[in-house]
Amino acid sequence: MSEENSSPSILKLSADFLIIFFPSIGYFFQGIKFQKTKSSIGFSKILCLLILLANILRIYFWLGKPFEKSLLFQAIVVIISQIYLMHYYLKYRERPRDVNKFPPERSILNHIISWKDIFRPSKIWNWDYEIDFYKFIFLIFLFLTIIYLIIGKSFLQFYDALGIISVALETFIEIPQIKENCVTRNVKNLSMAMVLSWFVGDLFKSVYNLVNKSPLQLIVGGLILNCEDIILSTQVICFTEEGWIAKIMKKKFKNLGIDNYHDIDSQNNNKNNGMINDKIDFEMDDYNKDKMGILKINNSKKNNDVITIEDDEINIDTNIGK
Repeated sequence: MSEENSSPSILKLSADFLIIFFPSIGYFFQGIKFQKTKSSIGFSKILCLLILLANILRIYFWLGKPFEKSLLFQAIVVIISQIYLMHYYLKYRERPRDVNKFPPERSILNHIISWKDIFRPSKIWNWDYEIDFYKFIFLIFLFLTIIYLIIGKSFLQFYDALGIISVALETFIEIPQIKENCVTRNVKNLSMAMVLSWFVGDLFKSVYNLVNKSPLQLIVGGLILNCEDIILSTQVICFTEEGWIAKIMKKKFKNLGIDNYHDIDSQNNNKNNGMINDKIDFEMDDYNKDKMGILKINNSKKNNDVITIEDDEINIDTNIGK
């Protein structure tokens, strides 16, 4: 009798363990991918925003209308994994200068206290400094906590709305990455382990929700995610360097003398006969960071190079080979 009762409990604990930790494993692999390639180009940071919002709302959905505790713990682990992933995304993102280092006139303490950048619509999830992303996450938690303390558990419609919004956000978390893949046609910096964990994890989650009779919002959202997983997995197969679409594109552009077809736009922009003006900021010395130089390269028809140096400006007139 005891053996019969222990078997289901072991299976339940195993299922709970997988549902809590498995969805986050892929995000840690994606962070390792960023460290390996030293680049996060091609990864959509909007994906992290949607995942964070969806799981933060799920925590407060659970507080108002409790369901399986394993899903609550899953949301907490996913939030931690997204903070980890955003750290390495921001560390290796493409930017003109190291914006994570605060200028001398603005210390990190002053920046933490200042909130003006957080409320600028044009800056939402597009800030220069990493700490602004963490301040935004803190504000979301603070706002929802205040509402929860005010209304308590009496207003169930509010928590139903939170559950619907949470599932709606989670339902479309892969859409930004799918769109990014269509634009760049490059999945070089996308971790295959993360995509596989999404596919397997979402499939397992859908079965888990059906068996445990989870809220309808979670069941419908899981089924839609399964469809997105299929699309994303197909993109990985097609756009990877060994994929059949990549091979066709490489063969097509190789005949045009282009080695990397992902860079065709940048190569086309460089093939022009007008003036090329590049402004490069550099420090004149370590003690006076206010003095900046401007490097201008002009495309002229003369074969000889003329270099003139003025106070804070270096003009280089040179002929750029066609």
